[in-house]
Amino acid sequence: MNKNVTTTKAQSILVSALFIVLCIAVTYFFIIYKRGGVSPRTNTWQGNANLHRELASKLKSVGLNHEAIKAYENYFNTDGLDERTRANSAYTVGKLYMEEGNYEKALSWLYRVDIIDPDTPLKSKLNSKIVHCLEELERYHAAEYALDARSTLVETTEEEQKGKKVVAEIGDSKITLAEVDKSLQELPPWVKEQFKTKEQRVEFLKKYVADELFYRKAQKLEYDKDPDLRKKTALFIKQQMINRVLEEELKDKTTVQEDDLINYFKANKDNYKERAQARISLIKVKTDEHAQTIIKDLEQGKDFATLAREFSLDEATAKGGGKWDGWITDGKDSLGIGNVAQISEAIFSSPQGTIAPVIPVGDYYYIFKIEEKRPERMRDYEEVKEWVKNDYLNNKLKIAYQHLLEQMITSSEVKLYPQVITEEGTPSS
Repeated sequence: MNKNVTTTKAQSILVSALFIVLCIAVTYFFIIYKRGGVSPRTNTWQGNANLHRELASKLKSVGLNHEAIKAYENYFNTDGLDERTRANSAYTVGKLYMEEGNYEKALSWLYRVDIIDPDTPLKSKLNSKIVHCLEELERYHAAEYALDARSTLVETTEEEQKGKKVVAEIGDSKITLAEVDKSLQELPPWVKEQFKTKEQRVEFLKKYVADELFYRKAQKLEYDKDPDLRKKTALFIKQQMINRVLEEELKDKTTVQEDDLINYFKANKDNYKERAQARISLIKVKTDEHAQTIIKDLEQGKDFATLAREFSLDEATAKGGGKWDGWITDGKDSLGIGNVAQISEAIFSSPQGTIAPVIPVGDYYYIFKIEEKRPERMRDYEEVKEWVKNDYLNNKLKIAYQHLLEQMITSSEVKLYPQVITEEGTPSS
């Protein structure tokens, strides 16, 4: 019995001793850690700005921009950096995103430089890069405002910036230049072309304000509750959603390689020919008899310009001796009077300096003098590169859409009954 008691006491003492030693060890390591002598292995990178910067620099030097961006972002987010250093790291991240073509992200980081360090010595380079990003994103008016604001090298408030200037007021509502320009920017390219000059932009402003007034009137009339209008709105939204899906599905099909464009150009060279052209003078008369009389006068040496001023019924050219402003293109209705085939044949089969045969067009007769001619020529690839690219993309997307269409139908529970449409005599529903 005594022996067991003794053993139990010994074990108890040993356990107590081990516990005390463990506590001392933990306390020791905690003190050393707090003093910075020992760092847990898992925290080696946490908060260590130098390690992140060194890693980022190495990744950037070997061209691994994506990984370098992550490392620089980690460096940016570490504690203890002064404002100038943090701003410089944001500038580097912005530059890397620009190199990757991600101008949205680039702008986000470049604007941080502005906010963190307004007096940065990188100001000039920073301004240039911000404007460049805006232009690449086709925010041309925003780029213009940014250039104006930044070129002054003085602080400007939002209300003082050009884009915030009020261009119209409707009651208590104010319309800014930026709002109008944003609406203009969202128009299709061929529509935007109609509003390039200052005068044309003033006309667009009037239209913008008028549209706003019409919209407000429609709201008062509660057209938004009209069932027919709601159906049309639902169809519009449906089509926009379809377009968005198509954009996502086909976006990978819009990549273009230079070799593809060159091969497409070679295979479709005839599409890019520059057709024969000619400069002409003309006389327009009411009867064939009158036209033939003028032809005889010309054969006898009378001056074409004098006869045009005296007899031509074409008001646009008569005063100038019959001279047509611009070039006539073979196979095109350059004159806007129709009968293209016969006119082209007469003009382009006649030598330069001669008079073409009389051509009837509608109720009139035309006499053409060929002043100058340009022969048909094959354009070089570089001349039509953008044209070729547009054609190639359209063709590629058309094919891709057809494949996608077939794939969607065959992979879904769809049954088509084309005979209902193609059978003759099928009553319409």
